[in-house]
Amino acid sequence: MAAVDAAVASASPASISDPPRADQHVLHNGIEYTTVKEGKAYILKPPRAATFVDPKKAGKLDADEEKQKVFYNPIQQFNRDLSVLAIRAYGEDAIASKIRKYQQEKLREKKRLERKRKSRPEHDAGGETKDSKRPKVEDGAETSTVENAEGKKEDAAAATAAGASGQEALSKNDSTTLDDSRLSEDVRALDESNKAHDEHTANASSKSPKFRILDALSATGLRALRYAHEIPFVTSVTANDLLPDAVEAIKLNVKHNKLEGKIRPETGNAMAHMYQYVGQEGVGGPGHKYDVIDLDPYGTAVPFLDGAVQAATDGGLLCVTCTDAGVFASTGYLEKTYSQYGGLPIKGLHSHEGGLRLILHAIATAAAKYGITIEPLLSLSIDFYARVFVRVRKSPAE
Repeated sequence: MAAVDAAVASASPASISDPPRADQHVLHNGIEYTTVKEGKAYILKPPRAATFVDPKKAGKLDADEEKQKVFYNPIQQFNRDLSVLAIRAYGEDAIASKIRKYQQEKLREKKRLERKRKSRPEHDAGGETKDSKRPKVEDGAETSTVENAEGKKEDAAAATAAGASGQEALSKNDSTTLDDSRLSEDVRALDESNKAHDEHTANASSKSPKFRILDALSATGLRALRYAHEIPFVTSVTANDLLPDAVEAIKLNVKHNKLEGKIRPETGNAMAHMYQYVGQEGVGGPGHKYDVIDLDPYGTAVPFLDGAVQAATDGGLLCVTCTDAGVFASTGYLEKTYSQYGGLPIKGLHSHEGGLRLILHAIATAAAKYGITIEPLLSLSIDFYARVFVRVRKSPAE
């Protein structure tokens, strides 16, 4: 009987709060989902959702399959694997650069405080040196020439000189005590500053700088889930999509993966979202720009490039996918190629290389309008799409 109960329990669907695992059946709001694992991420696949669509049979799908046909695309798994690897390699260098920059700024601040300390004992607030502030007793001391009836002139002069010497010694001791107290105060202030600097530097070393990623066209949020799971130094991932239903699916997947603290779902136009970060530095905008922006549209990414180059931080990374190889790598749509990419495709075996160059040219053109230069890091033509990884820098001279 106990074995039967265990079998029934194992066959019953899990809840959304249970730990995720591959091929798990999850019952949520009356819908039974199947868990699909990719990398370290898990997504919930609705019932009857197609994972592969034959283009020749696309028109013969029933209503449910047509609605869900782009829910999960395993063909793009290599694209996502590659993106995780590329962002991780880039991010390790970017994080090290941020830490070096922070330490250099703190070192300059420490040197400034040391220069200030060295200058303070020598000069007071009025700009006079400590020597000029000392009482000059020897200038005001006068030797008495009083002679009494007994002819004790020498004794009076000796007594006056002794009194002057005592007064001078007392004044010097007071001045030395004052200078020592000032010096000790400055030394204590510098020690406290150095101690705070060392503690802050230690905290900064133990806590990595912020590293923010935007998945601009997120769909199910699978990319965002993988970035949050598999890139250890990521602090925040924004998963944006235009469709409210897609964002609800993202929220459900985020909850199932226990990543509410790292992933922020957003509903909105990707271009409008990126334009929020234009010109907002220091004026209470939505926050710091993104270190990585991932554009993975169905078709060309050209409409999103203008906002992406402006929403990325200086030295940030753009990950761009274009799936319209029939436009950038063939000679069948010359006008469309020129209108989108600003050039013409190449005919021949190297047509896909020419297509990569057209995509890079489109990114460079969008960036150059704002004094931004690009540095291609990795450019690939894979199957029916192109994937490029480009670093953007603010450099009007280039």
